[in-house]
Amino acid sequence: MEFHEKEFFAKRDPDIADAAGAKRKRLIAELEASDPALWAAYQGAYAHTEAEAHFVRDSGRFPLCGQGRLNTYALFAETMRSLVGPAGRAGVIVPTGIATDDTTKAFFGAINGGRELAGLYDFENRAKLFPDIDSRIKFCLLTLSGRGRPVKDGAELAFFCHDASDLDDPERRFRLSPDEIALLNPNTLTCPIFRTKRDAEITLQIYRRAPVLMRESGSASNPWSISFRQGLFNMATDSALFQGIDRLKLQGYSMDNGVLRKGAESCVRLFEGKMIGLYDHRAADVIISPTATIRQRQPRYLSGDDHRDPARVALSEAWIEERVLSRELSTWTKDWLLGFCKVTSPTNERTMVSTIFPRAGAGDSVNLIFPPSAREAVLLQACLSSFSFDYVVRQKLGGINLSFFVVAQLAIPAPDVLAREAPWLKAQSIADWIIPRVLELDYTSTDLKGLAMDLGYDGPPFLWDEKRRVPIRAELDACFFHLYGLERDEVDYVMGTFPIVERHETERFGEYRTKSLILECYDALAKAADTGEPHASALDPPAGTTFVEIGGRSTMGSRLRTRSTGMRELGDGGANY
Repeated sequence: MEFHEKEFFAKRDPDIADAAGAKRKRLIAELEASDPALWAAYQGAYAHTEAEAHFVRDSGRFPLCGQGRLNTYALFAETMRSLVGPAGRAGVIVPTGIATDDTTKAFFGAINGGRELAGLYDFENRAKLFPDIDSRIKFCLLTLSGRGRPVKDGAELAFFCHDASDLDDPERRFRLSPDEIALLNPNTLTCPIFRTKRDAEITLQIYRRAPVLMRESGSASNPWSISFRQGLFNMATDSALFQGIDRLKLQGYSMDNGVLRKGAESCVRLFEGKMIGLYDHRAADVIISPTATIRQRQPRYLSGDDHRDPARVALSEAWIEERVLSRELSTWTKDWLLGFCKVTSPTNERTMVSTIFPRAGAGDSVNLIFPPSAREAVLLQACLSSFSFDYVVRQKLGGINLSFFVVAQLAIPAPDVLAREAPWLKAQSIADWIIPRVLELDYTSTDLKGLAMDLGYDGPPFLWDEKRRVPIRAELDACFFHLYGLERDEVDYVMGTFPIVERHETERFGEYRTKSLILECYDALAKAADTGEPHASALDPPAGTTFVEIGGRSTMGSRLRTRSTGMRELGDGGANY
């Protein structure tokens, strides 16, 4: 229920409809003198829409759905609920957003908390059950029970169905009680989404073991002491602040470890989601495509040789002045930021893509998390980057935007859990076992030195070595599977829910290598915990040990390899070499 100028003028005056932003506003304002009749029609249509919205919001008829962004389907659903007799029922076909969207959470919270939700069967229109509707549209069969006839055993749910016959599969249908829904989504009380009964059972087990990242209602809690922010700069409205690297170099700026400097002046990169990967703040440069007509900012992925060069930084297409960045980060004094990609999908290779990157600008495609210290940052990053956490994300994400209200109510082991003694390595905490592994994965280039220094490491960057990075990540993944309390067969199942990873690795290695390595590490950690024998990592040298190449100014020339002794107090992986 919004007034859309483009739609109104599409047939009445296409020139106005096609104009954008300020130009359209100016053309509309000129109508009062140039075309009084069209001006009057425009004013009348706008007033009619505003009057409808005023009625919906202020009449008292729609106390649950008459707020925020108004949508008629939600208003009709609330009307049906108000008409159901105490012992009656009502069924309606509506978009699945009635149960999952933030704007309808009050409605869903009411029908769930009041035990009025009898069933919700979610469908994707890929089989064209409704021929004239887009195949990507998701709708549901929503069944409500009268308030005098509460649903006792929890609502029956099914998701991602394509045909009514899918409901004949008992593995597709499951029940959740109001208390279980509140456990899974305590902030929004919206409906969680599961593909199978087993997904629901595993996710419930995880949530019974680990709290949500930030609980906002009831017994509010924020165990990690974090805050959120969606980027620092809007790529559209803040574009006047951005400058290109070529223009800055012509003005006399030169590159210095990822910063453009000219005397006392400096400009920093603007990081976008496409520039980062898992444990990789140098996944890609951003360039302007000479052929693309839309989405002109395209990634140019860094090669293995690029990653092995600690002086190679990821270059952005847009740069901003340091003083502008300092204004946005006025209370943040660290030389690094923790961020994750906002745009994603439950069907991508990985859904949560998070990393730590140097202090710089961040566009609105990068969501930021501000932890109290580097220690919490790398521990959070390790969890966010794990397959176990990614699995939880996939159960809770219905669209393509990984918004804060989704992330805030995802299950993450609390800091006090990570502070406990590692069951597989006595006399050392889980956190101290994790940190050197994350540091080696993260600190591969000189522009992230600030993070290393904050962790107590003053040595050079670690070598980018895929043969080491793979088992390091496998050990971290195995660790978090244990922390989430999953049994071995459940780990096997969860890893099977990443089909793109499995397909790519089977094509490349002839097996699902990551799954095999994680299960191997999982078994090794479990055996160490059961027997009391300290876990002996397969990494040689231990994680956190770096080899430095000295001599020569470029990738050419002779090298002398020597071991660094920069690690201090970082656990078993931080042995001095």
